[in-house]
Amino acid sequence: MSARRRPGGARKMKAFSRIETMTNEGQFDRALKRKDQLILVEFVSNYSPSSKSMAPYMQTLSRTGEFKRIRFLRVDIEAVPAVAEKCNVKALPTYQIYKNGEKLEEMSGALPSKLVAMMKEHNFKPKQGGLKKIVGVVLGITFGVFGLIKLKAGVEAAEKAAEERKELEKRAAEERARRERDALRQQRARSRGVSIPQQEEEDDEGQFEDEDDDEDYEYYDDDEDE
Repeated sequence: MSARRRPGGARKMKAFSRIETMTNEGQFDRALKRKDQLILVEFVSNYSPSSKSMAPYMQTLSRTGEFKRIRFLRVDIEAVPAVAEKCNVKALPTYQIYKNGEKLEEMSGALPSKLVAMMKEHNFKPKQGGLKKIVGVVLGITFGVFGLIKLKAGVEAAEKAAEERKELEKRAAEERARRERDALRQQRARSRGVSIPQQEEEDDEGQFEDEDDDEDYEYYDDDEDE
């Protein structure tokens, strides 16, 4: 005979939790023997405020998809003191990570960020084998080659842009020099009362005369004159 439910009453659903509470040493030992499974063990006490403060974080982490491959165990050191002693627990809360019965790492204290970092460090996917591994290697090489090609193209584009910028700067400098010469020539022409073409012609002739004077200059040795 099924139990009657009070009219208008709603059935309360118990929140699902992936955290398993260890009740004896044998249960704990069997859990650690699970092959190739990453296990996080939380050592707590009902009389520890730090342990209680971490309870909501542990529930959230246990339901996070990123850590779905991790098995969560909880050990109350007062209920199962032999396990806490065997695992050398010195402070509360303490968190230990196991795989294939071997302890990989541990930490103590109510430090959620540090706990997440430790879990992420060990929570990696198993190595792929066979065809999947070969495909992964090929894809890695392919993306690496494309990356090098893209990098090379970027370097060449940067070098070309630098050369073009240098050429533009050179042309700008030449243009500034030409304008300065023209301005100086106009000033000299106005001061002498001649036309600009005439001043330009005289400037060119003066340049040639200076070059001829340099060629006709003779050097004399003082010792020969004596």
